[in-house]
Amino acid sequence: MYYYIYDNYLNETKYKNAIFKIESRLTDLGINGKIVRLSILTTLQKNINEELNNDIKTIVVVGNDKTLIQVINLIPNLEKTIGYLPVTNSSPIAKIMGIPLYEDACNTLSIRIIKKIDLGKINNLYYFLTDLEMSGDNLNIVCDNNYFINVEGKNNFITISNLALNNDNKKIYSNDGLIKLTIKHVEKKLFKPAKETFSKFKAKKININSDKSLPILIVDEKKIIKPPIEIKISEKKLNLIVGKN
Repeated sequence: MYYYIYDNYLNETKYKNAIFKIESRLTDLGINGKIVRLSILTTLQKNINEELNNDIKTIVVVGNDKTLIQVINLIPNLEKTIGYLPVTNSSPIAKIMGIPLYEDACNTLSIRIIKKIDLGKINNLYYFLTDLEMSGDNLNIVCDNNYFINVEGKNNFITISNLALNNDNKKIYSNDGLIKLTIKHVEKKLFKPAKETFSKFKAKKININSDKSLPILIVDEKKIIKPPIEIKISEKKLNLIVGKN
């Protein structure tokens, strides 16, 4: 049985035609199911907890990358299969996973190619699929309890990646159980162009300490997390329906 979770932004009139096409295609493919249209996040958690006790085999997120991450973080049992129908003009997660946008994603859902995907985890509180971003001013970073990185001064920017497109926007980092850490430093001098330098590392676990709470950006949603912060690949994998490529 399929259980469809619609983000509340899809109630806007401009998405009416897109939703009609998606629902028509799902009916044609014989994979329509129960639909929950959400208004607030607490409603989402209540509905998921109730429905997971029923004969739900697949949860399908209809929305954007932010919706997908919110749902993943609210599922107590990650053994459920997750499908994704992106109703957005831009979805890094869909691109990485080979999932088309809008109604074309229904075909991917129907074929049901299921892959176990690494999930990043922050302090056993939040899951993430792609990247975390944070300011890197005056941080102490430890990778695998083995090597230490002191990030000092200002104009430092930290990106921690689980799965991500690389610079040519085609090849992806492998699903290899490793976290990728990138430290970007921007050197600014008067009357000269800013100079960027990058340092890159890989680790199974990254620990971050700072003397203040850190705002961390996870798919357009900011979380304020008090150090110490531990970031690692979760032992649990995400069962995600992906595209052929």
